[in-house]
Amino acid sequence: MIKINLLGKEEIRQKKASFALDVPLSIVIIISVFLIEIVGLGVFTYMTNDKIDRMTTERNNLSRLEKEVRRIKARISEVKRMVKAVKSLEKDRGKAAMILAEIANTMPEGFNQISNSAIKTYGGGLWLVSVSKNGKVIKIKGKSFTPEAVADYMIRLGTLKNVEKVRFDGSGLKKLSGHGGVDVYSFSIVVTLKG
Repeated sequence: MIKINLLGKEEIRQKKASFALDVPLSIVIIISVFLIEIVGLGVFTYMTNDKIDRMTTERNNLSRLEKEVRRIKARISEVKRMVKAVKSLEKDRGKAAMILAEIANTMPEGFNQISNSAIKTYGGGLWLVSVSKNGKVIKIKGKSFTPEAVADYMIRLGTLKNVEKVRFDGSGLKKLSGHGGVDVYSFSIVVTLKG
């Protein structure tokens, strides 16, 4: 069989070109847009995942910092509470020291010997055995050679500016056994402070 080409060269080229464009242009455009969207979604997903990773790391860091801030705030509250307690104790200690100094200053001036001449010279002699403070109440226990010295001491205590009331405790004033002709009295006084 013999083939004879009746078409010219130009017509053959057009025929080949039309064969290549047999795919409709709309399908080519749809496929191109689809491919561009897939590539765009891939890039967007990659960028979004990277941003999510950075934000997760930042959230974990902030969570750690938040715990640290809470711990520090708790520590600051504890320190403030301790400072307040120390200031309160310091204030009470200063007041207690001042009151004890006033109590000591109300004691009759010196005596050294337990003898009749000492009793006459120093107004009966008086000494303290114990002093304790609980809130606004001070308990004073002591001994004296005469009841008059105890009464004088109670009057002196009553004149102090921080004292509201002075009275005998339940045991009051008791005469102890005398030695060598000298009587000794035991006393227990309760001093109520103002405020």
